[in-house]
Amino acid sequence: MRGEGRLLIVRFPTKTASNNEREEFNDIVQKNVKDCYQCLKCSSGCPLTAHMDYYPHQVMLLAKMGLFDQIFESKTLWVCASCLACSSRCPRDLEPAKIMEGFRTMILRDRDQGNVEILDTRKVPRQALIASMRKFRR
Repeated sequence: MRGEGRLLIVRFPTKTASNNEREEFNDIVQKNVKDCYQCLKCSSGCPLTAHMDYYPHQVMLLAKMGLFDQIFESKTLWVCASCLACSSRCPRDLEPAKIMEGFRTMILRDRDQGNVEILDTRKVPRQALIASMRKFRR
């Protein structure tokens, strides 16, 4: 018999997201990742999975488990093109692309990238001003 006498040990990280991180994430995303039932439609529709270390459904699972540090350290967030292929396929309307954007926003906020000084707002498009307020407000 194959596998007889072998013990499979699975280790899960013990450090999960703090309440502040969860609140910030929920404020940005406005979606409940716990509604994801891992149908894998987001990953099967993504054109860039070959370049990701975590597929979109795996990012959703990590977010669901509160393992934000693993998501922050992955290159998947920066490979995601936000093409919305995953969001259009999601049967629960969770918008995985929006969730990836939410994690990117959290990283940028922590790096203090939001402290940009604009000298002349007349030259900046209104849409850019509004987008920056959404991304960098706390």
